[in-house]
Parts: sequence; structure tokens; C-alpha cells
Amino acid sequence: MKKYMLLLFDQKDAYEDMSAEDMQKEIEMHMKWIGELGDQFDSGEALQPDSRSITGGDKVVTDGPFIESKELIGGFYILNANTMEEAVELAKGCPVLELGGRIEVREVMPT
Repeated sequence: MKKYMLLLFDQKDAYEDMSAEDMQKEIEMHMKWIGELGDQFDSGEALQPDSRSITGGDKVVTDGPFIESKELIGGFYILNANTMEEAVELAKGCPVLELGGRIEVREVMPT
């Protein structure tokens, strides 16, 4: 089986007005989905919104999140699947889509 990374993109303000109760429901939805994936789930993590970007040979560091973007990477999952098509089908069940998020699916290069 191959590994696929799901990059979870959220709208910058998706969680701003969310109550603690609604946030807990969101977490429970993710945990339920992960449970349904079984052995096809490898790993995953949520990410903090602040970031740094390092650019070019001069290694210029810029603080983020970056205002030119309306979305940010809120987390990632690594899934096991036989094909890109299978990984995409699995990704369609991810709860991030319920809040208007977006998922980018990328095959992980074997090492």
C-alpha cells in the first residue's frame, strides 16, 4: 500500500466564533472518521495557526499566517491506500469539509 498525505485547509476564520462545545463536537467527528478508517489511518496532527516562511538563498524569514491567503493549513493526515483514487474517496469523508474546508491529497514518496 502507498501512503497519501491529506493537507487540511481551513478558512482563516472557520473556528473564531466556535464555542468550546462545538469545537468538541468537531474533534469527535474527526475521531469517529479516524476510527472508521481502521488500518488505512496512519497518522495525523492539528497545526497551530502561526507559522514562519523561510525563502531563498538568503534564508529570509517571514512570520505568518500570511494575509494574502484566505485559508491556512489546519492539519494533516497520512492514510494508507492502494491508489490516488482510493485516497481521494477516503478523503471525502473527512469532517474538515463540513466547515467549508478543502483537502489536498498528495502521494508520499517512498523512502
